[in-house]
Amino acid sequence: MISTIFETTGTQNLAWFFYWGNFTFFAVCVGLALLILLYSYYKEIKAAIFKILCLIIPVFLIPSIVFSFLSIESKTSISSFIMPFFVLGIIGVAFQIILTIIYFSISKVDKKDNYCQIHKIYYKESFCPICALDFELSDNKGFDDTIIDRDEKVKGFLINTSSSKVYNLYSSNLIGRGRSSSGYNNISIEKDQYVSRIHARIIYDGRRFKLSDSSSASGTYLNGNKITGWLTLEDGDLIKVGKTVLKFTQK
Repeated sequence: MISTIFETTGTQNLAWFFYWGNFTFFAVCVGLALLILLYSYYKEIKAAIFKILCLIIPVFLIPSIVFSFLSIESKTSISSFIMPFFVLGIIGVAFQIILTIIYFSISKVDKKDNYCQIHKIYYKESFCPICALDFELSDNKGFDDTIIDRDEKVKGFLINTSSSKVYNLYSSNLIGRGRSSSGYNNISIEKDQYVSRIHARIIYDGRRFKLSDSSSASGTYLNGNKITGWLTLEDGDLIKVGKTVLKFTQK
């Protein structure tokens, strides 16, 4: 009887689709949709359009799946819709595959442009979230435990405008009056009582330097303005910690 429906409508070649093909296509669509949704979730990628499309595309296959579960009488009564159901199913799975290819192609480009050499991870924002994480270090906690590869090249400098002392900048740097064990880049300002033990932090994200205050008592100033959060440094910027002014340069 089921074969008769396809024979009478001239679509007997589509019988395979309604027997098992539509379920396979639906599983492929849902699987690829979950792959995109989970990947974007764990990588913290903002992909609202892709997520919405992933939820919409499987809907194209629902009519053909419903048709497969209908009674013989119901199938016969709507047999004229067999071809549209088939077309919707093909369109749905084709769109989902194309969407997945486009999504991961774009993600691959983003990953190339946003890659932290310190932690060897992909990041979406303008700088590495691990590097940028403010631990809100207090005076009795000592320096941050980000280990620096001591063989890495110097990426910039800070110059004390009063003493002309030059400090090398690596990928992760801490400014303060404290001392750290080997393995950390500590920019120590010993003679300034207004500088907190852990005063500020400078990181290099692979392209630019970023500056943040580390919950210091007197605050950190960039070109005369008290900073909050992370700010990008430009060559020649003046950083004030306590009473000490440090000139930043990448040259």
